[in-house]
Amino acid sequence: MGTPLRVLLVEDSEDDALLVLRELQRGDDYEVTFERIDTPTAMKAAIAGQTWDIVICDYSMPTFSAPAALKQVKESGLDLPFIIVSGTIGEDTAVAAMKAGAHDYIIKGNLARLIPAVARELREAQVRWERKQAEEQIKASLQEKEVLLKEIHHRVKNNLQIISSLLNLQAEYLKDNQALEVFKDSQNRIESMALIHEKLYQSQDLARINFADYIQDLVTNLFYSYNVNSSAIILKMNVEEVFLAIDAAIPCGLIINELISNSLKYAFSERELGEIYIEFCSIEANLFTLTISDNGVGFAQNFDFQTTESLGLRLVKGLTHQLQGNIDFISNNGVEYKIIFPTKNC
Repeated sequence: MGTPLRVLLVEDSEDDALLVLRELQRGDDYEVTFERIDTPTAMKAAIAGQTWDIVICDYSMPTFSAPAALKQVKESGLDLPFIIVSGTIGEDTAVAAMKAGAHDYIIKGNLARLIPAVARELREAQVRWERKQAEEQIKASLQEKEVLLKEIHHRVKNNLQIISSLLNLQAEYLKDNQALEVFKDSQNRIESMALIHEKLYQSQDLARINFADYIQDLVTNLFYSYNVNSSAIILKMNVEEVFLAIDAAIPCGLIINELISNSLKYAFSERELGEIYIEFCSIEANLFTLTISDNGVGFAQNFDFQTTESLGLRLVKGLTHQLQGNIDFISNNGVEYKIIFPTKNC
């Protein structure tokens, strides 16, 4: 007993249909079941109502044609082998049909080619099906991993916020102002990292975040944390829409957190009005510059940025080194930090 073969035979001539079927039934290769149709309506019903292994189609019929039948198959979304069997088709017409999606064409006077052609197209259809199944499995696996990664970022953000809340609760028991400042600084550092994970969780691209949006939200949070009057201390920003990966975004975010915090805490202690400026842009492909400055009181003349014992500035230097970047420091009518760093993940 041969392999079951369900054939949709698009043919107006009953005699020609019998010739095709006899050829398919020659030998023991296939056990053929079929339906013969010759109109667009019948084609539509046959495609919708049953499952077929192959379509064998005459090229030209009184009310139908192979191009029209092929179009219906394509529009149905079915990946069916489509073989044209015709006595009148020319070479140019056959080539055009193949370009349109037909898999083979056979002259009715040479039906000995039919069984090998059917066998080949069935094998190739099986290969296409297996490839599609594999692609769908990969896609499903990627979607599952994406959901898992989103959940990880969401949980990391939540856990960091819990730590921040615990620090806030602990700070209520402290009476020493210096200790309170240390706790607030720690909270802001944690919040800067939590914001990275929140942005990744919300992003369509789980590997990178829009760093311009991140900077805006981070600085807004810092102004709120230090109870800054935004009409007194003006923030000016020139930030390109740049996407950074997490391994660059976290250290860069922490640097911004430290430098803006320093400005808000110390730069304007002797006067009410001031300005903070942030610039972040690309110099060239995969090379970025971050500039943060204020027009505050600046540092004492004998201040040495390289040997300072300030925890925040030591963190800035360490994080810049982590980014494989360089930092320049100027203290003149305020302070200016300029950091240039490379990244291959933007």
